[in-house]
Order: sequence, then C-alpha cells, then structure tokens
Amino acid sequence: MKRTKIILVLLSLLVVMALALAACGGGATEEPVAEAPTKAPTEAPVEVAPTEDTGAAIVANEATPTVAVMEEGSIYGEAPMLAEMVAAGELPPVEERLPNKEDIFVVSPVDGVGEYGGTWHNASWWQGMGNIEMIVYDPPVRWKSDYTGYEPGLLKSWEISDDGTQLTWNWRQGIKWSDGEPFVPSVDMAYWWELANNEDFKVVTVPFWARNSDGTTMEVSFPDDYTMVMKWNEAHYIANFVVAQGFWEWLPMERPFHYLSQFDPNYTAGMTYADLEKAVYGGDWLMNVAGYPCLHAWCPSEVVPGERTILTRNPYYWKVDTAGNQLPYIDYMDTVLLTDNQVRLLEVAQGKYEASFRGTDDPNNIPFLLEQAEANDFTLWPGAVNGAGSWPGWNINMNFNDCETYPDTCEEIRALLQNQDFRIGLSIALNRERLIDVVWGGIGYPTALTISPQAWHFASPEGRKVYEEWRDTYAEYDPEGAKAHFDAAGFVDADGDGWRDLPSGAPFTLVMDQGDWGGQVVPVLGNETYSSDLNAVGVNTLINDLMGQPDWTLRFQQGLFMIRNTHASELDIWTFPDWVFPLRGNEARAWPLEGKYYETGGAEGWEPVPGTTYAYELQQLYKKGIAEPDVEKRHQVLYEAIRILIDKGPFMIGGSGDQQMPVVVRNGFHGIPDLVILGPWAPGSPGNLNPEQFWMEAKLRGE
Repeated sequence: MKRTKIILVLLSLLVVMALALAACGGGATEEPVAEAPTKAPTEAPVEVAPTEDTGAAIVANEATPTVAVMEEGSIYGEAPMLAEMVAAGELPPVEERLPNKEDIFVVSPVDGVGEYGGTWHNASWWQGMGNIEMIVYDPPVRWKSDYTGYEPGLLKSWEISDDGTQLTWNWRQGIKWSDGEPFVPSVDMAYWWELANNEDFKVVTVPFWARNSDGTTMEVSFPDDYTMVMKWNEAHYIANFVVAQGFWEWLPMERPFHYLSQFDPNYTAGMTYADLEKAVYGGDWLMNVAGYPCLHAWCPSEVVPGERTILTRNPYYWKVDTAGNQLPYIDYMDTVLLTDNQVRLLEVAQGKYEASFRGTDDPNNIPFLLEQAEANDFTLWPGAVNGAGSWPGWNINMNFNDCETYPDTCEEIRALLQNQDFRIGLSIALNRERLIDVVWGGIGYPTALTISPQAWHFASPEGRKVYEEWRDTYAEYDPEGAKAHFDAAGFVDADGDGWRDLPSGAPFTLVMDQGDWGGQVVPVLGNETYSSDLNAVGVNTLINDLMGQPDWTLRFQQGLFMIRNTHASELDIWTFPDWVFPLRGNEARAWPLEGKYYETGGAEGWEPVPGTTYAYELQQLYKKGIAEPDVEKRHQVLYEAIRILIDKGPFMIGGSGDQQMPVVVRNGFHGIPDLVILGPWAPGSPGNLNPEQFWMEAKLRGE
C-alpha cells in the first residue's frame, strides 16, 4: 500500500508540473488559415493555477483562436497508400481532394512533422465504442487542444447576434465526404433538420439546445449553400458551444443526404423507416455502419458486430500539417471489443495498443502498469488527469417512480428521498477517508459532489470560494449527526429490528443501483464501503448489481432507482449542464423525469413544481444563464445555482476528488500534448488533441 501511495504521489507531482507547463503555453496549437469568428467564443484562454488539493482551475479570458499556417513554399503531400491510388487512377490528386485553399484547416504538429503509415490498435468495452468516437472528434465548433476554450472546426467562423437570438454558422467551402461527394450544408444539414423533425422517425431527434423555453424548436434557414442560420424566440448564447461537446452532440447531426436518402422512404420507393433506421444507427454509426460516408480523419470500412471495427483514413480529409501534408498520418484504426476489463487491462499492459487513453480507466492499475512499462516498451503519460469532482459519487432520485415494485409505499419513499434531513444523513454517514483508503489506496481528498475543480467557473477568487464551500458541504464524517438527521426526517427504527423504517412504520431498504459509470471496479468498492457505513447508522441497503445490463439505463430513465453510483466531472457546465441544471431525461442526474419534461417541452416527464425538488428553480436559472452574453455574469448565475445545491441539497453524494489517469503510450508514438484531461468526456478529449497529427515511428508501423 505504501509503495502505491509513493508512486501516485510522484505521478501527482508530474501532473502539477504538466499543468504549470500548460499555463506557460505548452501543448499543441492549431487553427485554420481562415478568418477568425466575427464574435470571439465566450469561453476562453487560460492559465492553470495549482491548488492544494483540487487540481488547477482554468482562468478564462475572451478567446482568440490559435493560428497555424502552412510554411511558405509548401506543396501538398499525401500518404503513400493514397498516392498509389492516385497513380492507379482510383483517386483524384490531393489538391482536388482538399477544400478551397483558404478554408483548409492547418494543424501544428506537437512533435514536428510526422511520418505516414501504420495501424493504431485499440479496444473498447461496448458496441457503441464511444471511447474511440472520442478520438475521432471533428464537430463544427471544437474544444482547443489546451482546454482553453473553443475554436472553429468544420466551420470557418460563426456569428452570434447581439441579443443572442440568432446564430450563424459559416462553413468551410469545398469539404467533401469520405466517398468524394461534396459536403453542402444547405443539403446535408437541412436533411439532418428534416430527420430531427420527422414525427414518424424518432431515431434522430431535436437536441435540447435547439428548443425555445416553451418547447418549440428553433428556426433553421440557409441563405446560401455554406451559411446556416438558427433563430430562437429568446437568447441562446450557449448553443454554439454545446455542439463542441463529446461525440454525442455532433455525430447525430452528421447525415449525408446522398447516402441516407437511398434508404429513406420519402426519397426512395420501396424503402421503409426500418431500412433508414439501420443506416442511421442512432448516434453511434461511426463505429457500426461500414461504408457510411464521414467527415472525420478515419471512417468506418469494416464492422464485425461483437468483435471489431476498422476505420480507414479519409482520402478527402480537410486538414493538413504546417508542411502541407494531408492528415491523418496514421492509415488505420483497428478496435477490438473486449467487455472483460481484466482482459483489456492485460492487453494494455502487454503494449498491444500503441496509445491507450481509456483502455483501462482505473487509476489503481497504475502501479501494475508501471511494473510492465519497461518490458513492454511503453510509458504512462504523466500529464493525464481525470478532472473528477467526485469519483465515486451517488445520485439521489428526486423523481422516484417505482410504484409497481412498491405499490403501497411508492409516494412515501419518494417523499423520503426528497426530504433534506434524510439526504444530509446519507451524506454525513459516509466515511470518506475510509472510502479513499479502500478505493484509492489513500490517495485523494474528501469532497461533496461537484464538477471538475479545473472548471473555469472557479478561477476567480470568488469562484474558488464558491467551489470550496460546495466541495466541503456535508462532506465531514459524522455518524451521530447522520442519526439525528434521520430521526428528524421520521426515518427511525419503528419495530426494533435494528433497521430504520419509513415514517409510516413500513420497512425500508435503500436500493443502491450499481453500474459501470466510473469503471467496473471503483463502483463496486465504493458501493460496498458506502453500504457498510449506512448499515452502521441503521440504514438497511441492497446493492442492485446492474453491470452491463440494460436495466442500468432504463431504471434511470424511468425514475425507478433510489440512488445510483456516478462519476462527476465537467469543465464548462453551460455546455453540458446536467450536473447542475436538470434539462434532459437521459442526463438529469437527480431529476430524470423533470429533466425529461424540460427536454420535451412538457410532452413527457413530470412538470417541476416550485419549492419541492428545486428542479424548477434550477431550470429557470439555466434559462437566465443562456440569455446572458457576459461571461462573468454567467458565472454569477452558476453561483446562484450552486447556492441552491448547497442550501437545499445534497441531491448528489460526493466521495473522493481528482485522480491521475492511466494513459499508456508505446515508445515511438508521437503527438500527444503535455496535458490530457479524461474525466469529463464533454471536452472531446483526446479528440481535441488533434489525433490526426499523432504518428508512429517505423518500429510501431511494422516496417
């Protein structure tokens, strides 16, 4: 145990050094030659300021896109495999495959101009392969590689009207789909919007940011082929930046009309919506539909369901390096499906994957991986951190709705879960120091559930004060205090059997849903530890193991759970709001049914009632925040929301704070910047690091 602590402390010091380097300008820079946005992104460049136990908050200023340009006199280069196809007459010359010259995206390589070739091997643990979709990240607006804000991606610029009701996207011209067909936003983006609004086809839906507060959708128009205008009834200053989050915002919008229309019964006779659904494949088409034309560096070429997916370089990719070489450098991405985390860990430890960002996501594996590093020719990336506000943590269900299982006590259980004294008791019954010892070998700090300590909302002295109060709220172990709060809630042992009962006297068991949110090991250790602490203060518990089962998601969406394990992190709450603002049924952490009501404009879910679960108050603050153009004032709105979470909560239970992440990189794999934040998926990492400029030396390419 002591050896583990020493290793992790050393790694933590390296992380702080990496953060300091990032503050001084370390990491990759990238940016198209095209003009900057007419209105600069409101989220922004940073310094990283280490704190005693909470990582480093991002200090934001008004963003100006980083700029990379081609070296003077450069001519366009291409991968040998593509040059062979050009020579054989199978592809047009590289100059004809790239966008208009002024709209080419130029990437500055982190480790110098790279070498072409090779296959990047990887593993995933579910068929959607979202960890790989996080690598192949190319939305219209993107997170910058140093996490300092946003910049244009597929767009060359954007404009937000002064009143925030209109967003204009100016797309790069001349981009082509991976099969060579032109990407024309007035056709392809119009088709996405058509699908999203098709009442008979529910696979593609209107995203939450595209709705007015009354549930109606934004208006979309195309003044010309490459200009897209979105209008709302009220200010939506945040919408532009929501699209930059993870893979789940953009991939459902990436709909090539020329390809999908052949399966669409509205365009092709004999087709059905079932045919279209197979081709659309929800939001995970990138790893599941071979031949689907894409706009990414690598596109799906071979899919063996349940086994593997191979992505092949996009010959029409729209980015080059500073020497004019078309990216990506790497030819293929070969991903195998391995659901067993121990098997996956062993393969990572054997160096089978040239760079594994989430092949194993348990920091407790770092000592074992360090022991294997020299023999298997890899390095653990020192600047890789999780950015966790709490890991593990637990969401409490304010919308408990399992009246089928509990027909006589359903409403009473809901009232108990909504009772603040009960929730305070749950929080202070947790011995966080013991939790940290059991789960993390003593490395970590006790915390309530917050978003990432690195979040830029907490950079100012006022923001840091807000964060620290939030972090410390009901986070001190106090079993006697927990008993007192339970008693105040009427949650007492009515029958003398040693277990606390519902206020009516009916027996009660707190069901703890257990899933793989936060890994497959941490939730188990965390739930076992927390369960024993709750038992010690008279709370009867049942760990409901749902690892890998559909019920893990279904029980959440339908409001059937009582509490469930979680992993909390976020760098920009306005673009992934659900840790604070319950807006989406699939994401609203403690308010699934009230989030569904907001998401659907009242068509589904439960209507929030003021002064009860506080979902209503939080949703109103979200509307206030997205209508605020000033960044600092928007921070103030968040502070108001956090005040509700402090004064009326806890609605979620925190455990331990930030951790190092086990990113395994083979020696000879290049292009990774110093700082890598992997806990919050919203920043698109490692995709925001520009993996198209990652490259491998000849020994890794098998040459």
